[in-house]
Parts: sequence; structure tokens; C-alpha cells
Amino acid sequence: MSKIGETIAEWDFRVEAGKVREFARAVHDIHADDTEIAPPTFPVVAAAGFVEHLITDVLALDRSSTVHGEQAYDYLEPIIAGDLLKCRARLTGDTLKAGKRGGTMRIITAEVEYRSAASGRIVCRETMTTIEKGAA
Repeated sequence: MSKIGETIAEWDFRVEAGKVREFARAVHDIHADDTEIAPPTFPVVAAAGFVEHLITDVLALDRSSTVHGEQAYDYLEPIIAGDLLKCRARLTGDTLKAGKRGGTMRIITAEVEYRSAASGRIVCRETMTTIEKGAA
């Protein structure tokens, strides 16, 4: 298993204008057809493959006992169609907590840093929490 703070995945993601428009329509963004700026939750598109890798390969969690906990985005700059993002993910937390109905819950937190390939600056940080429910 990966250690807290260790890089667990790196990948590049090209922000395609068509994907930005599709996503904007899906979240009912009123500017879906006339903007190149990605909607606030768009990084979920860039991280989709990583999340599956994290759950099944890195952590080997039982999918039938896994739920999504929370998601947060910290934007430093807008994500714009045409951007090439350098993505780096790391594990930031992995703890056990007693469940209210018995058993334990494993709470895993990961952070993805999205960096502009052109400027080298961080444009967004995404924090995600996954919960694996234990046996009662």
C-alpha cells in the first residue's frame, strides 16, 4: 500500500472544448454553449480514471462496501479549453473510525493537484474522500 504523502499516480489531461461543453450541459450550466471556461466540478472528468485505479489497484477496496464521502475543489486559476494539465495524485489520509452501528469504517483521503503544463502553476487542487464500510 502507498504511504501518506507519496505520489500514487501522474498523468496528463488535455481539456477539450467539446468535453467542457458536454460537461457544462450535463450540470445545467446556463453558459454551456458560449464559454471555454470549465465548470467548477469539471476536474472530476480528469480524475475519473485515477479514482478507479485508486479504489481497485492501489487500495484494493471492496467496491460493494465503498461509498463516496466528499469532494472539494480549491481553484487558483480557471481551467480553460485547450489547457494541458499535469495531474499528480497522492494519498493524504487513511484512518479507521468506529461506525455508529458497529464495525469500522476506513476513511481514505486523496488529493489531486492540477498544474498548467504551459505556465507550471497549480490551477486547482481536488480533495476526495472515500469510505469503505466495515463488517458490523
